[in-house]
Amino acid sequence: MSLVRIRPGPRHPDEHAVRIGEKVTEAWYGHHGSGDLEIPVSVVAALSLICPPHEVRNELATELIGLSADEFARHIRQMWRWFIQARPDLANRVWPLVHPWMDTERPMTDQKIKAAKYVGQAALQYDQFSLTDTDTRNDIDLLGTVLTLMRPTSALQGRGQFYTPGPVAELMARMLGVGDGESVHDPACGTGGQFRAAASVMRAEGRDPAAARWCGIDIDHVAVACLAVNVVLWGLGWNVLLAVGNSLTDPVGTLERAAGERRETLELARNLRRDRMWLDAFRALETTIGEEDQDDKPQPAPEDVTVETPEPEPTPEPEPEPASEPATEPRGDDARADVPVDLLADPSEALAGGS
Repeated sequence: MSLVRIRPGPRHPDEHAVRIGEKVTEAWYGHHGSGDLEIPVSVVAALSLICPPHEVRNELATELIGLSADEFARHIRQMWRWFIQARPDLANRVWPLVHPWMDTERPMTDQKIKAAKYVGQAALQYDQFSLTDTDTRNDIDLLGTVLTLMRPTSALQGRGQFYTPGPVAELMARMLGVGDGESVHDPACGTGGQFRAAASVMRAEGRDPAAARWCGIDIDHVAVACLAVNVVLWGLGWNVLLAVGNSLTDPVGTLERAAGERRETLELARNLRRDRMWLDAFRALETTIGEEDQDDKPQPAPEDVTVETPEPEPTPEPEPEPASEPATEPRGDDARADVPVDLLADPSEALAGGS
């Protein structure tokens, strides 16, 4: 397969993000029409989780562009499966972007799948990978730019959505400062521009954004879904609580519900992990016993087959105080041990042990 010509974007990341947003918008509206904006945004979001080395970036983009529409859809579905496995704490919030690909009752039509493929092709041809590699992704909110450009101005105004420019957000972050262990709260978080700015300031000061706690609320469920992906892209860690609701009318209840959903999803992920451990153990036993029966005499189990009893589940942590502190990630044998944090280096390899 001959390499597709990848058009380099403008040098400034913000201008490059706008260029990609414009091309993605043209592709979706040209091949699908209005509506269902979760689908094109989810394509850009899934592709942003791929971080190929610079020397193979164009080759991988060419390979993805060369896929059929159905093959491309399978790839996007697999990326979202990896994301849910790696970050079950964000599963509820990212679901608006995942649902179109996983809905078995109302699967995507061929027209939507083809339009989604055109969206991916446009993003890749205009070098999306250069915006989401390890050197650039912390400096840009690509998903926020794409979502803003895809929505008509009237729709943004109707929601009261006004995005803070990056330089202004970083100035605010420098003025306020964020220390290790402190909390960053944003009652109108959108796709996380203020979070990105605060994390950028922390890195400039030699500190890890994962050492802070992040708590965001927004009424726009698609914007919060984009923020859930940005949490991974920007390395904000596990101490993150995202909520969908109105922070003016019911901030406490909104955070309580979000903390409860997060806790239930993590518990489900731990139970599934435990069940898989038992299933793998029994399969190993069945294999060993079958070999013994076949030879009609006892034989030692293969050296690489071990049967371990899962450790007892830890006692659930007490309910967090939603009005002031976001939920924190359990330690020890909880979710951090169950699933890898980083999808970006090599998701297939990273998740092989936790699937």
